This record gives sequence, C-alpha cells and structure tokens, in this order.
Amino acid sequence: MRRLLLLLSTIALLSCDRPQFGASIRKIRLAIHREPIAFLPVRVAETLGYYEAEGIAVDISEVAGGSKALEALVGGSVDVAAASMADVMLVAAEGRDIRGFLVLYTRPSAVLAIAPARSTTIRTVRDLKGRTVGVSAPGSWSHQFLNFVLVTNGLSPQDVSTVSVGMSASSLAALEHGTVDAAVLLASASAAFAERHAGSTFMVDTRTLAGVRQVFGAATFPSLGLVAHDNWLRANTDTAQRLVRAVKRGMDWVRDHPAEQVRAMIPEASRMTDGADLQSICQIQQGLSTDGRMPPDSPELIQRFVAVSNAKVGATHIDAAKIYTNEFASAK
Repeated sequence: MRRLLLLLSTIALLSCDRPQFGASIRKIRLAIHREPIAFLPVRVAETLGYYEAEGIAVDISEVAGGSKALEALVGGSVDVAAASMADVMLVAAEGRDIRGFLVLYTRPSAVLAIAPARSTTIRTVRDLKGRTVGVSAPGSWSHQFLNFVLVTNGLSPQDVSTVSVGMSASSLAALEHGTVDAAVLLASASAAFAERHAGSTFMVDTRTLAGVRQVFGAATFPSLGLVAHDNWLRANTDTAQRLVRAVKRGMDWVRDHPAEQVRAMIPEASRMTDGADLQSICQIQQGLSTDGRMPPDSPELIQRFVAVSNAKVGATHIDAAKIYTNEFASAK
C-alpha cells in the first residue's frame, strides 16, 4: 500500500510539470530558413521539450530564406514565420496585417567580405564602385543591407552590380573563386570565411556592438523574429504566448551554455568545422535578445533602412503598433 501511494504521488507531481491538454493540444505551423545556427533557439526548444511542456505541438518547415518564410505565411501554409523585421516592414507597406511578436536578435549577423584576390585593391566601401557584389538573392535582406551600406558611404545602389550567390557554401565559393569582388555573408558563412582566410578582415561587421553602431548609428537593430498575421494572434493569444515562452527558454539556454554544448544541438550533417561553428555560436550568443522586446525607437530605424531599397516604404506612414507588439514578450 505504501508503494502504491508513493507511485501515485510521484505520478501526480510529474503531471503538475506539464499542462494537461490531451487531444486539445495547440498545433502551430512554423516556417524558418535552413541556416543551421541562427535558428538554434527554435530548434533547442523542440529538442529539450519546451514546446511539449507548454502544451503545444510545433511543426517546423525549413525554407530557402526569411522571405520564403514570409511568403509561406502570407500564402497561409504556416501560422508563424521566422523572418527579418525589415521584411515585415516591406509587407506592412503593402497593407497586410502582419505583426512581429518576438525579437530573437538585437543585431543582424551580417558582414561585408572582400574576395581574397581583391583584398589589396578594395579597402573601403567607396572602392566597390563599378564592382560586382554578391547577395543571397535580389531584394533579400542581404541586398537591402548592401544598399544601405552603399548609401551611407556616399554611393548609390546603382554604383555596383549585384548577383545572387545564395547563402552558406555557395556564397563562400563565389568569393573564393573570384566570381564576385565582394559579398554580404550571413550567420555561419561569416565564421567559415574568417576561419578559412585568417588574414582577412571584414569591411563591415554587424555581429559586434561596434559594428552595429558604425552601420546603423544605434546600439540595437532588431533583426530576426517571430511573425504572424494579426488576426491569428488575436484568435490564438494563449497559443502564441506559449510559443513565445518556449522559444525564450530556448534563447536563454543557447545564451547560457558553453558554445561546445550548444554545438552539440546542431545536427551532425549541418555542422562546419569546430572553429567555425564555435565562433558563429559565440557571435549569436552575444546578439540574442535578453527580453524578446522591440525597443521603442527601432521601428523608425528599420523603416529608414528599408526605405533605401524601397521608395514606397519611405513614402508610406507605417504605424509601428501595426508591425510589432511587445504584448507576448512582456507577459510572464
């Protein structure tokens, strides 16, 4: 009898640790792009059971980039997308009610790298005039970033030729083979390039606080975040809150654990060499948001950033309250 009572007590205590939703578990379709390190908090939340602990089932779809994730959201094939806040601004300018509700990173993980063969002739941004620069895709965030850097350094987007070089291995190959004179590298590709070309320096590097200040004139430029239709957020407030709590736990875990342990969370097939992976993880740990909230002055900065590449955004009055809410990140 004592053993039976002890067993029942143990089961009762364990059941208190997770919500009892049974068949009514909340299901969320979430789109992220395939970059293996930038979205580790989302993956960690899945691996460590944080979604299950919140009583939600998250079906994660991998797509070819943040803009593709937003396309899936707009098309209705997913409920939530992980995308850049700049892309949210673009969609808002088209009159769509899409809203960010969790900031993952307080700065973008982007660099402007020079092809090793051009390192002696291209030393400043102004030296890029007449050159060919690689971006992940036309109109992508990396293309917007390049345009912003050019304009803030006295050039125009028309002063360079841009070509699509994709991300990760393809962008590295374009630089190393001299297909382009320079390229915008994102996330893990930056660390891989730095490891393979130890003597190289990046012309622009927003992975650091100093780099963000240099490019944007501010200490914070919120980049990636979770985004959903406003009507989905209103109809699924509790579900969205559970998702935010789970992902924030994933963010805290990634930030607070040694890079070696974080690396173990990356599927083996997606890992780079130890040095490149660890460097990239250390960089994202420093850029992870501590509270998931959008600073009050950031939407205006993001709009100025996007307006360089899209005149409609610059000419449109966009209410920040309609593109982002701190309701979910601020709640307990």
